Formats: sequence, C-alpha cells, structure tokens
Amino acid sequence: MDRWKKKILRIIESVFKKGQFVNEKEVKVFEKNELKNLSNKFRELKSLIYDYRDKKEEEIKELNNNHLNFKNEIEASRKRYEQLIDEAADEISNFVEKAKLENVSQ
Repeated sequence: MDRWKKKILRIIESVFKKGQFVNEKEVKVFEKNELKNLSNKFRELKSLIYDYRDKKEEEIKELNNNHLNFKNEIEASRKRYEQLIDEAADEISNFVEKAKLENVSQ
C-alpha cells in the first residue's frame, strides 16, 4: 500500500506541477492583457481629464467675460443715473430761480 500511496502522490504532484505551470503561463498572459487594458483605461481617463479641464477653462473664460460685461453695464448705468440726478437738480434750481424772480417782480 505504501507503494501505491507514493505513486498516487507522485502522479498528483506531477499533475499539480503541470497545472501550476499552465496556470503560470495563463497568469502571465492574463497579467499582460490586464496591463494593456489598464493602460488603455488610463489613456482614456487622461483624455477625459484633459477634455474636462479644457471645458472648465472655457466656462471660466465665458464667466469672466460675462462678469466684465456686467461690470461695464453697471458703471454705465451709474453714470446715466448721476447725469439724470444732475439734470433734475439743475431743472429744480432753474424752477426755484424763476419762482423767486416772479415773486420779486410782483
């Protein structure tokens, strides 16, 4: 019986070693394919990151332009408002002077 046990163990070991060798080859091929896949995914991710960055930079430029336009509009509106106030003050002042002249002449 000991001889049969030894033979069985040798057969199992040889099958295991052959299986292990095949698995090592398969693992190497699998690892190589995985590295290629990871490399492709990395390139895709890198491309997406650069696209996202470019898109956000364009949005920032657009927002800066809009901000500058709004700032200019506000400044123009402030100047028009000051001009209207000055004109209204001048008209009121002229009206008061005319009223005083009419009161004096009566």
